[in-house]
Amino acid sequence: MIAEILQPVNETLQNRIQNHASPKSLYYQTRFLKEDEPIGTNFSLAILGIPEDRASDELMGCSEAPDRIRHSLYRLIKPRFDIQLIDLGNIRRGASVTDTYVAVRTVLNELLKAKIPLLILGGSDDLITAHFQAYKGVSTNLHLVTVDSKINMQMDNSQGKPGYIPQIIQTESPALFSITQAGYQGYFVEPETYDAFERMNFDLIRLGALRGALISDLEPYCRNADMLSFSMNAIRAADAPGQFQASPNGFSGEEACQIARYAGISNDLSSFGIYNLLPALDREGVTSELAAQMAWYFIEGYCNRKQEYPVKESLDYTIYRTTSRFGDEELVFYKSNLSNRWWMEVPYPKERTSQEGKFMVPCSYKDYQQALNDEIPDRWMKTYQKLL
Repeated sequence: MIAEILQPVNETLQNRIQNHASPKSLYYQTRFLKEDEPIGTNFSLAILGIPEDRASDELMGCSEAPDRIRHSLYRLIKPRFDIQLIDLGNIRRGASVTDTYVAVRTVLNELLKAKIPLLILGGSDDLITAHFQAYKGVSTNLHLVTVDSKINMQMDNSQGKPGYIPQIIQTESPALFSITQAGYQGYFVEPETYDAFERMNFDLIRLGALRGALISDLEPYCRNADMLSFSMNAIRAADAPGQFQASPNGFSGEEACQIARYAGISNDLSSFGIYNLLPALDREGVTSELAAQMAWYFIEGYCNRKQEYPVKESLDYTIYRTTSRFGDEELVFYKSNLSNRWWMEVPYPKERTSQEGKFMVPCSYKDYQQALNDEIPDRWMKTYQKLL
């Protein structure tokens, strides 16, 4: 039973939060799981901490982050819509970090199979691998979005802590359909990494391509995701000082919150994790406050989910058809009349003639504009290649 692996939020922390919490705060929208208490079903969203940091000396102290974030989160005013939260507490640390990985996979897998949407408070980013592996038996073709300033493709720790991306790629189950790495900074990424992502038809999105008004370009990727992990290293040092090797460049706090909201409103996304917060380096608790606000925006986005998926017979969508002078393939786009969000059809390749229908991909108005200009959208082409 996973109850044996969970450690409830301690009462001292709960009392400290309650002493500063408004009656309209999230604290009063949350049930805190007690020792050996059944989880039940009377809630919308679950919160779970993973206080683990032993895989890397440089990230020691990340284990304190879950409770630091809680202290800030539960004092925030609840979103406009009522939502019932449950805080499952923390996963108990194992005798070794490997034991913790097993516990993470076990607990998350059971919760995901029960279709419990999760807000995960890490912990160091090596936990992202176990987070991903927990989808075994849950998702057959998993879409992963990871937000980070760096990409370490090393499988060993000869050059620092091992990278979670190559470990995820080499995981046999769950089957990985796509990775979108968002917010990377070019001076931290080796050329071979670009080549590897290009070969696998995965998406690398540079920080500069997502700043300011361009941040909305990330929404279709989040809408398509099953899981999103966010490393606090993706945020600039001025807004999030509590991180190892903080960079002067990165997302602003506002942009980080916007990404968290995109994760929240995604119908398909079942888990959102925040990692790599180092409280020991956090000046005046600014980074913990920001992580709490990101968590709040994820919750607020979840409250605003719209159960929409384009079908030809629905009157809730406007269908646009384009043809290209470079081929006979007709590109079909759907625009929601409810949310103004876009999707496009990608046909299954002829090599998979046994597969019926079309593959529907979230996209943006820019993709439709490209099609009008006789350009095949990059998102369309990469999806088609993955379907081969």
